[in-house]
Amino acid sequence: MKNRLISSIMMATLALELVACGGAKDTDTSKEEAAVTEQQEDAAEEASSEEASAEEEASEETAESAENTEIANPWRECTEEEANAACPRLFKAPEDAVVNGWSLMDANSNENGVPGALVELDFRMEGMDYTARAQYGVGENEDISGIYYDWDNTEDITLANWGEGHMPAKLSRHIEDGWMIDLCTWYDIEIGIAYSLSVEAEDLEGFDLQAIAEQMYSAENEPYVGEPEEGESQGQVQPFEGQYYAGRGNLSITGQGDDTYLIEVWWGSSASEHSEWVMHGTYNESTQTITYSDCEKHDFVLNENGEVDTDDIAYTDGSGSIKIVDDSSIIWTDDQDHIADDLTLER
Repeated sequence: MKNRLISSIMMATLALELVACGGAKDTDTSKEEAAVTEQQEDAAEEASSEEASAEEEASEETAESAENTEIANPWRECTEEEANAACPRLFKAPEDAVVNGWSLMDANSNENGVPGALVELDFRMEGMDYTARAQYGVGENEDISGIYYDWDNTEDITLANWGEGHMPAKLSRHIEDGWMIDLCTWYDIEIGIAYSLSVEAEDLEGFDLQAIAEQMYSAENEPYVGEPEEGESQGQVQPFEGQYYAGRGNLSITGQGDDTYLIEVWWGSSASEHSEWVMHGTYNESTQTITYSDCEKHDFVLNENGEVDTDDIAYTDGSGSIKIVDDSSIIWTDDQDHIADDLTLER
């Protein structure tokens, strides 16, 4: 009996030891597994951080590369005053238009400022967006519109207001996938200015782009009008002062005080040739005539780029007179060339 009791106690003790030993083993295994898991998590976090850093660096390099390879915009915003200074006889926005902005794109001009900067006016009217452009000193066949289509139809028209109401122009239309583009272009051969006006819309049937172009003429933007020369009189302006036109020529009269007037004439013979006269005359109120005897005449020839190729002085002592017919018309008598004989120049 005693031996059985001792055996039972020994077996119970052995079982307890086995249980204790097994619990210790499970505890060690759990600790090892936890350590491994923590190491894996740390490694994954480090890898994720390195990957994010690499992506950020790659993104920065891509942005820097795009910035370095981006082409600079040649256009710059400007005011209407800057646009007028860049191009004589510039258009104006139609009366009911909402102006979106004026822009300039500088040109590689020579010492005479030819060609001038390309001027652009963007405006909206009656639910449609328009773009108008003008550039001084370019050739007659220069396309400044920036629109290059195979036009479905083109017709020759004559613009009112521009060129004393006799300005030749072209009106073109392109139709593509239910969309229409109208383009009106004209060239002022007198000064050498190319113009374009375009509009795009789904339906332009019956639309008159010519009428919009005619509205954009501005008498206030004529060369020399309201722009006194340095040192000239700022006193009372005579009613006959201003700009006059006939054929391919224009003549300006600007007061300089003491009944003395600066007279400047521009007369074109072709797209590449024109002449300029500059003289000072005295006004006789009784005869309503300005007479002069110090006229200097220059003959200019332009190359195919619209730049001055030759500038020849024809004479420096020319004489003549200007008869003031009324406040809107004059007769110029040139004693040397008689270029305006039998012509009445009008505002």
